[in-house]
Amino acid sequence: MRRSLPYHLTTLFLFTRSDFKTVILPQSVFALSLVVSRSNSPLLYGFSLGDIAYRMPYMLVWLWLHLLVEDISNQSLSSSIVEDTINRPWRPLPARRLTVTEARNITRVAVVAALALSIFLKSFLPSTTLMTLIWLYNDLDGNSTGPLMRNVLNGAGLACFGWGAVCVLLEGATDDGNVLRDWLILVAAMISTTVHVQDLADKDGDKARKRQTAALIYGEGWTRWSVAIVAIFWSVVCPAFWGVSLPYATAPLGISSIMSAVLLLGKSQFSNELGLRLWCLWVTVVFISPLLGGESV
Repeated sequence: MRRSLPYHLTTLFLFTRSDFKTVILPQSVFALSLVVSRSNSPLLYGFSLGDIAYRMPYMLVWLWLHLLVEDISNQSLSSSIVEDTINRPWRPLPARRLTVTEARNITRVAVVAALALSIFLKSFLPSTTLMTLIWLYNDLDGNSTGPLMRNVLNGAGLACFGWGAVCVLLEGATDDGNVLRDWLILVAAMISTTVHVQDLADKDGDKARKRQTAALIYGEGWTRWSVAIVAIFWSVVCPAFWGVSLPYATAPLGISSIMSAVLLLGKSQFSNELGLRLWCLWVTVVFISPLLGGESV
């Protein structure tokens, strides 16, 4: 059957649809907040707001193209198709919009395109680092070997998305001081210790594919309490890193408190999904900290 251009574009969008809230929006906020915060960071030295605005479309393309590589690589796994048939049957492979072979052919083209674009946009190092993490996560089964490995790879991978977005906005000029490095390490640690909140919403599909997640190994109770407590901890530490003053510092703490209440008091699939959405909102608000703070520590 001959497929139209809109059909193919819709298919590509469906691969990445779930991760706009977890990658595209938060990492865009991460990069923009950091580079616009002139008083907080030396990174913007020599760049105007007009320069940043001009490069924003490049940043979005870079983020989406690398997200496409990650999502197709992950969703093409046989175990992922089993999970998505239960959790997200609208995705291209369980919905049979294309075959696994066709999906992998797209991945090969997307990888080359992403690396070539990164050379042009001066973000090659974060691109190759992210590609390595994607290989570890998907091809070497890092996503299923246990909660610790999965969380660390998720945290490092999402930090690489933010790192690449900053490099694109600043044409690779990110080596003035250690602000970006320290903030990326802090963000990677924050995500690594809370990202297993998504295991609650995906537990049925994860059980079907026999994935070793925190919710299935340690139980839902441990997963809920660990996210609730650690998120509140990071809600204090991250704004403090940037010297964010009241009342702005209360914003991430308030959102993490609401998220914790939803996770601890609600036991339904709806509350699990709501908790994940609140986590995405919380991460995004934390990423605004450079814009609201004074000098970093």
